[in-house]
Amino acid sequence: MLDEQEKKLGKWITALASLLAFMGIGIVDPLLPSIAANIGATHSQVEMLFTAYIFTMAIMMIPIGIVAGRLGDKRLIVMGLFIVTIFALLCGFSDSITALSIFRAGWGFGNAMFLATAMTMLIGLSITPSHAIGLYEAAMGLGMAFGPLLGGILGNISWRYPFYATATLIFIAFLLILFKVKEPDRRVVKKTKQNVPIKQMLHLFTHKPFLQIALSGMFYYYCFFTILAYSPLILGLSAIQIGFVFFAWGLCLALGSAKISHLLEQYLNPKLILKFSLCICALILLFLGVIDIRWVDICLIILSGLVLGVNNALFTTTVMEHSPHERSITSGAYNFVRWLGAAFAPLMSGLISEMFGANIPFIVAAVLCIAAIALLFLKIKPIEEKVKDKIHSIHQAS
Repeated sequence: MLDEQEKKLGKWITALASLLAFMGIGIVDPLLPSIAANIGATHSQVEMLFTAYIFTMAIMMIPIGIVAGRLGDKRLIVMGLFIVTIFALLCGFSDSITALSIFRAGWGFGNAMFLATAMTMLIGLSITPSHAIGLYEAAMGLGMAFGPLLGGILGNISWRYPFYATATLIFIAFLLILFKVKEPDRRVVKKTKQNVPIKQMLHLFTHKPFLQIALSGMFYYYCFFTILAYSPLILGLSAIQIGFVFFAWGLCLALGSAKISHLLEQYLNPKLILKFSLCICALILLFLGVIDIRWVDICLIILSGLVLGVNNALFTTTVMEHSPHERSITSGAYNFVRWLGAAFAPLMSGLISEMFGANIPFIVAAVLCIAAIALLFLKIKPIEEKVKDKIHSIHQAS
């Protein structure tokens, strides 16, 4: 059993490591125009730095979620951080868009090992699951804020420097987790045929309430990464200017997920809040698609952080509530589905802009956001409840 001091130390170090891991997602943001200019890549090619990274991360969430219970959260976190360190360094030494994309995919593999287990680690070290989720989403927001800022400041000198800096910071996180964090006690579950991880994972993908929230989250994360990964290419700003724009956006993201979402949850049902916040998200995307005034677009992007932060926290809370299985399995399945939506957003946005115009990707994202809202309005009962209702009606008839 860990004492309170050990739990507190472990919780804050894990939160710090989460922040640094999320920095790795956004650090490329202000570098996209510079990398495209220096290497000679199109919008869709340079967007592969996001797609290769996120697609690999999404695919690996399934096997990692399955083996997490056996290997332990800490072991996977430490392995993931070490892999990220190596591939971040390799990105800094790359000379082609192909090499960069491959190394970003390796980076995504390491980050998958970390992100699939960091939340369950935080939940084990925290007083309540909602506190841990809030801390995790706040770390995501701050990481998304400081990543572009670091990328913008160092990228103004050379696009390679942010990769070296990230490798150094992630290696520090690796050492802190390895030597200072003790893994919380896991609830012992008797192994039966019913709770084999692979069967639980497969069952989740047939469990309609979970699937409803997860698919809605997938459409929403397409929208999220359209704003994060595509908009830097059309703002016409320098690396450092993009860095400051997304630093402000990330601070709003953290505020939305850590504070505003929890205030709203005290008075309203999370699913109800999501319907309204997704409507606001769709409107912001629509405005980005039709308004071609730079300062207005910058203001919309920054303010979108508040709405996206609320959505991030509420989707995570809601999906955990709609799963009958343990959190590591739920986290792995949900992360796979939502990051799959995120993976296609950068590449598709790049291709759509090349074929139809620079503003059209935002219109497409707005339509998908409406699809995410529509899914939440569906009234779905799990199969188990339908069977119970049918048995009950048969008994009443007889």
